[in-house]
Amino acid sequence: MRVENLPSPGLLSNGIRIRIEAAKAISAVEINAGIPANAGKSSTAKPLSDFFTACAAALAGFLDVIVPTIAGRAATPSNPSRIILTYSEGLHKKNLPDVTDFAVTTQARTVTKVTIDGPFVYLDLNAPLVAGAVNVAYTQSATVSKRLQDESGNQAASFTATAVTNTIV
Repeated sequence: MRVENLPSPGLLSNGIRIRIEAAKAISAVEINAGIPANAGKSSTAKPLSDFFTACAAALAGFLDVIVPTIAGRAATPSNPSRIILTYSEGLHKKNLPDVTDFAVTTQARTVTKVTIDGPFVYLDLNAPLVAGAVNVAYTQSATVSKRLQDESGNQAASFTATAVTNTIV
C-alpha cells in the first residue's frame, strides 16, 4: 500500500503521519496475507479491521449527515420582488444554483438572482409580486457544485411547485 493511495485525513497537524502509519499497517497485512499458513489469511488483518471500524465509529458522531430541508417560503411587503426560502440549517454560500433552477408560478415571475445567507435563500424576481397565490419550485442542477447544500456537502432536495406564504396586500 502506498501512502499516495490513501485519502487525506484533512487538516490535522499529524495528518501525514497518520497516512504513513496506516499505509505501513495495510502493507504488513498485504504481505502477511500471501503466507500460506492460516489458509493465506493474515493474523493481523482482523485486529487492523477492528481498529479501523472503531475509528470510523468514533468519528461518526462528528460527521454531519443531516440533509437540509426546506422550512419555509415567504414573500413580504418590505421587498415584494423577493421570495425568501428558509432551510433547516445554514447553506454553503459558494454553491449557488442557477436562476433557472427555480420556477415561480401562479404569478409568473422570473428569478434574476440567487443569494444565500445562512439558512436563507433569497430569490430576486424580475417584477414585484402582488397579493394572491404564489408557488415556487426548485430543481437540482445537473452540476453538483451548483446545488443547494450545507457546509458538509449534504444536498437539499428538489421540490415541486409549493405555496409561498404571501403577506403582500
